[in-house]
Amino acid sequence: MANQATNPYELSRDEIAALIRDANGCVMSWTRRDGHPAAAYVTHVVVDRGIYVTSREGRGKNVALRRDPRTAVVFEIPGRGGVTIIGRAEFCDDLGLRRRVMDAMADRATLKGEARETFIRNLDSPGRVVIRIVAGRYASRNERTAGTAYASTAGMPSNYR
Repeated sequence: MANQATNPYELSRDEIAALIRDANGCVMSWTRRDGHPAAAYVTHVVVDRGIYVTSREGRGKNVALRRDPRTAVVFEIPGRGGVTIIGRAEFCDDLGLRRRVMDAMADRATLKGEARETFIRNLDSPGRVVIRIVAGRYASRNERTAGTAYASTAGMPSNYR
């Protein structure tokens, strides 16, 4: 993926990374056994340039993602834009990574001292899983520039003119 956006509706690679880092959470999707799509809003963190979420083992989402790891994950910041990742979920067992993810979650919650340790202890409970979102491709929308592009037909795709 090139750093520069290819049209005024898209974000650059750096803008995509910043939006994902700065978003308060994301919507993660999966496919139920009956084929019906499902999704949930989850908190995410970026650790070592990877995107991670946590969940409890046995939840329907985790059962479904172990069966079929394909997912779409949507991040949005109003006024800046949105990013959709089409990719897969990868369950991680590395204890060092798990601790870094838990620390990053506590950092995101801006907790210090005893409150931080209690938060991490509660989050790092038995049955907690760490899931890495592995991107296959990105789609983005740049709200800062799209308005100007929509105001003229020059920046619009040919099927909109």
